[in-house]
Amino acid sequence: MTARRLMAILALTLAAGLLMCGCGREPAGPEPGTEEPVNGEVAPPDAPPVPAGSDAGYVTPGTQAAMDRGIAWLKKAQLDDGGWPMEAGASKSHLGVTAVAAHGLLAAGVPADDLAVAKAVTNILGFAKPDGGIYDEGLRNYTTSIALMVLKAAGEQKHQEVTKKALKFLVDLQWGEGHGIEQESPDYGGAGYGQNRRPDLSNTQWLVQAYSAMGLGKDDKPVQNALIFISRCQAGEAAKGYWTSDGQGGFVYTPHEGGESKAGEFVLPSGEKGLKAYGSMTYAGFLSMIYAGLDRTDPRVMAAREWIERHWTLEENPELGMQGYFYYLMTMGKALRAHGTATIIDGQGRTHDWRKELSAKLISLQGDDGSWTNPEADRWYEGNPCIATPFALIGLNACKVKL
Repeated sequence: MTARRLMAILALTLAAGLLMCGCGREPAGPEPGTEEPVNGEVAPPDAPPVPAGSDAGYVTPGTQAAMDRGIAWLKKAQLDDGGWPMEAGASKSHLGVTAVAAHGLLAAGVPADDLAVAKAVTNILGFAKPDGGIYDEGLRNYTTSIALMVLKAAGEQKHQEVTKKALKFLVDLQWGEGHGIEQESPDYGGAGYGQNRRPDLSNTQWLVQAYSAMGLGKDDKPVQNALIFISRCQAGEAAKGYWTSDGQGGFVYTPHEGGESKAGEFVLPSGEKGLKAYGSMTYAGFLSMIYAGLDRTDPRVMAAREWIERHWTLEENPELGMQGYFYYLMTMGKALRAHGTATIIDGQGRTHDWRKELSAKLISLQGDDGSWTNPEADRWYEGNPCIATPFALIGLNACKVKL
């Protein structure tokens, strides 16, 4: 063997050893996890997160530490009955807040056998009704949908009877033929807070997520019906005849009785009333379409993404300012994670790594005690850290998923 060949073999052996111990460099190329899916496919909505305790290169350093602090705060705020209160400092828990908090803990990687989660699950099960719903008085769709997601994540075998009944309850609650609602009605396929309240996109997106958790997909009638309602909430062809839009791709709260937008109205040159699309509902619609089985090449999904790119910001909920801000950031993370895209190109042509930017923004907003709150706009109870904190945890978890 020549000296030159011996030196080559030694060099190859050394390089292999360095790669095995993590000391060497991999060949140049795209960062793992930044490649966009092909053929119009989207990432699974519940793709596994990066292992707890580590920060991948595509999130801001300190992401896991922020989540750990948020988890610790949320556990400390838990009441003796296993729930969390609607008003900060109150002594009585609220089912809706408890379901959201438990959802946040599980999304952040807290195991189902953790004492805090187990106590929350026991609290939630105490509200299961003979009709299958999981509710107190109002908010029947909202609390049942999120509670169903929690119970599914906490262990299907333990809670199978409750979850099956809850699923049937949600299907029966959904607006459709069973309520005397024809498909041409703007209410068809949607879900509201309760059977006698008009349907809206926020409640419908929770419904679709609950359906997904229970294994329902695009071939199932309840999901297909929900997609009809969701599409009518989007500015575009499906909205025509139901409400007048302010452009293409964005979403409003509901098409019910001429439509409603929490962002308000404007007057078109024709004198017609138009409704403004806004950030949180656009992400809710975008997310719901993906969960309902639409792929990335569907015109509705593409139009929603284009609206998101034109209105890209982490500083506010577009058209609503700081109202519903943490809901906006949470739904943004969920939606972009489900869509499977690693970057966003804004209206000025600038590229944004949304996982780095969203995680950095949420870290910067965390309080010294580990909680998050929205002191600028307490609309929808985000001034309560028991609500804003799980929203933030869910948003941070979305950043940790390799796409």
